[in-house]
Amino acid sequence: MRLLVLPALAVLLTAASLPVAVVDGRDPLRDAIVAAAGAQSPATVSFDRVTRLVRTGGGSTTRQVRVERWDGARWTLVSIDDQPPSSAERARAARSASVAGYHQLARIVAAATERGGDSDGRTVLVVPVLPAGSVIADAKDISAHLQAEAVLGLRAGMPWVAQLRVLNRESFRLNMLIKVTEFEQVNDYKLDAQGQPRLVAQQNDSQGSMFGFSGGEKSEVVYAYR
Repeated sequence: MRLLVLPALAVLLTAASLPVAVVDGRDPLRDAIVAAAGAQSPATVSFDRVTRLVRTGGGSTTRQVRVERWDGARWTLVSIDDQPPSSAERARAARSASVAGYHQLARIVAAATERGGDSDGRTVLVVPVLPAGSVIADAKDISAHLQAEAVLGLRAGMPWVAQLRVLNRESFRLNMLIKVTEFEQVNDYKLDAQGQPRLVAQQNDSQGSMFGFSGGEKSEVVYAYR
């Protein structure tokens, strides 16, 4: 039986692939973040990405550790469970055009419609529905089923997103067989030595069912910049 698998937010389309969709109404705080994120490009960074995931379903559990490298132009699959990947696996990884990073926030934060606050007194921008094309899972756009909250930080008076939380707004069907009941991802960002925000870690958790059997995927992703 196939396990329920939902990809991480790395499948978000890049800012270069889709235009930034700004909602009605001006918000200088939001607009400053959109401009700063939109000015970043995955072509200007290089990093190693380590993904540790656990998948459950059909009474079984599988684990995998995947190491990938982005050099600013293309992906290289370094290893799977400490073993060299096959030529087919390397070729498939090299064809990927999706690069996770702070630049993706330009499109997402542009759809924020209100402000809030958290228990630490930080400003939170609320995105009630992710823009179309933001998250693709199993060749299906699931953006309309998701919402997000961007937790802000300040550096020298300039706002930046310190954390992005993505949650499902409702249960939904990924296809005729798979129903998703929970989807959560927490993306953490930190400022580098030059003061630029960088995606440094992700926590992913998706749960659901297939043929009436429960299953899901949890993963931790760490980014190391070079």
